[in-house]
Amino acid sequence: MKKLFKHLKKNKTTILFNLLTIAFIFTSVALFARAGGGGGSHSGGGSGGGDGIVGLIFWVIMAIPFPWNLIILAVIIVLFFLARKKAKQQTILNQLPTGTEPTKVKGYDQFLANNPDFNLEAFKTKVSTAFIQIQDAWTSQNLSKTRKWISDGVYQRFNTQFKMMALLKQKNTIENLKLHNVYIDKIETDGTFDIVHVAVHASIVDKFISELYPKLNSGGSEEFVEYWSFIKKRGVETKDLFNTANCPKCGGDLPKDAGDASKCEYCGTFTNQGDYDWILSEITQADDYISSNPKLMMAGNLTQKTREMFKDADDFSIQQIEDKVSNGYLQIETAKVLHDTNILRRFVSDSAFDKISKMIPKENMVYNRLYLNDVTVIGAMQKDKKNILMVSVKTSFQRVYLENQKIANMDQTVMTKNEIVVVSRDIDAGLAKGSLYAHSCPSCGGPVVDTVDLTCQYCGAELNSTKNEWIITDLMGYDEYMSFMGANSSDYVMSVNPNKVDSLFEVRDYAFNNVLVMIAADGVFAAEERTFAEELAKRYGYDLKRVQQMFDMAQNGSLVIRMPENQKQRRKIFTMMEKAARADGTISAEEQQLLDSIKEQYPMAA
Repeated sequence: MKKLFKHLKKNKTTILFNLLTIAFIFTSVALFARAGGGGGSHSGGGSGGGDGIVGLIFWVIMAIPFPWNLIILAVIIVLFFLARKKAKQQTILNQLPTGTEPTKVKGYDQFLANNPDFNLEAFKTKVSTAFIQIQDAWTSQNLSKTRKWISDGVYQRFNTQFKMMALLKQKNTIENLKLHNVYIDKIETDGTFDIVHVAVHASIVDKFISELYPKLNSGGSEEFVEYWSFIKKRGVETKDLFNTANCPKCGGDLPKDAGDASKCEYCGTFTNQGDYDWILSEITQADDYISSNPKLMMAGNLTQKTREMFKDADDFSIQQIEDKVSNGYLQIETAKVLHDTNILRRFVSDSAFDKISKMIPKENMVYNRLYLNDVTVIGAMQKDKKNILMVSVKTSFQRVYLENQKIANMDQTVMTKNEIVVVSRDIDAGLAKGSLYAHSCPSCGGPVVDTVDLTCQYCGAELNSTKNEWIITDLMGYDEYMSFMGANSSDYVMSVNPNKVDSLFEVRDYAFNNVLVMIAADGVFAAEERTFAEELAKRYGYDLKRVQQMFDMAQNGSLVIRMPENQKQRRKIFTMMEKAARADGTISAEEQQLLDSIKEQYPMAA
């Protein structure tokens, strides 16, 4: 033994070099195996990494003399377990928020330099006011009090759900609402606008109740963190839209029953454009917020090139484009439910109108749930003297089919889908005086009703023209868009693959999410099922404290099925779900129905 230590000391430099070399090679192989295997799945592409490790061990034993081969082999074993543990913990779900404020807010220092008069406490008070008033508006299904400080897109998100709830004779009750914390998570710049993303930590007892269809009843208690995004034009004096009922420009009384347009009746000012106060422009659930690559930063070149396209347009911001698309997309979905294409005629091109009209279902379909998870600009081009933007829209939905005032069929749970909305506007477009998405003429600001008449009754301008307004010129599914992107690649200023919107989710993350949905499919989250889910979380390397809100969402029926576009990954996820369903020795009828509906909704590789 003394000779061994003497030799170790004498040759420590050589041995250290060999150990570091082996460690580097091993770590690379181990991490490659994790990436190839798709996270928690051991099927598919992970075998190549395993073969590399076996070959490495064989090489150590044969090429390095005794006893150094045993020493290095011991180091490899230690590194193996350390790398495996680290790889398991490197998951997006371990970034789910717990309500604790970050030590440093990204973008805050630059924001303060641009806005030296910003009052943090006053801003947080406005956010708290907005949160409470939105809950009241949701319960009463009346947005009048909040309309002046919410964007058109946010208005349409709530308004669309209200219309669906009315068709289903449904209401949502809220009890024991507690606001625990409000804090800024990050700040971004968007052209001449600032966007402040605020984390809202709260708890609630939230129940959906349908008078006609008790089968749709759901809900329960949950503690959550969600993100509210506020936008305001940089450098303008802040007025107070949250605690007054007066126009920020002329002082006149704002309408008490404001609807599609937040407009002063006296001076014609639109209050919710970010020119006067912070405007609520988006509400994002925590799992969507952390899983999507950050808005405006997910593709730096795309953002930079898009900015260059609109460097002389003072009215342009990516956030507002996404808001228009959110608004228009939801009105298209409403038109499908109501079988009324008049709703969308004014803001879509003739070709898009013909295409979307053919999508109107023949059945009597209503959305029990219809939420926008993520709306993100993913492409930009200039063609035929027009600026053209491609916007990815990820939606959560659950359809109910009615016959004779009864439920004939319905989706087993809330699922997701991805579509691409294309919007176009002339390169030399003038400044819009209104918005077609808010029922006002872009040329003169006059009111516009739902009609097939495409001429403004006040100024005679063509309504669905790209001269002043962003018009929806196409709506595509994922496969159709990928073909379009390939055929028109030379026209793009810049683009990113739609897959990157959800690229931070791994196979195991999709599978764990979907397994939780499946466990709760029968409406019961039994103690043994929770134990199984917690054991699965530990096996996948999840922090139980981080994923706790996913358990609550599953139990309340608010966690949605997620699937990537990659059909091979879908097959792996589905196989993992089947294994989980059989964990108790049998697959329940509800679980089987859910599995069958997933196979129908999401095509998979054989």
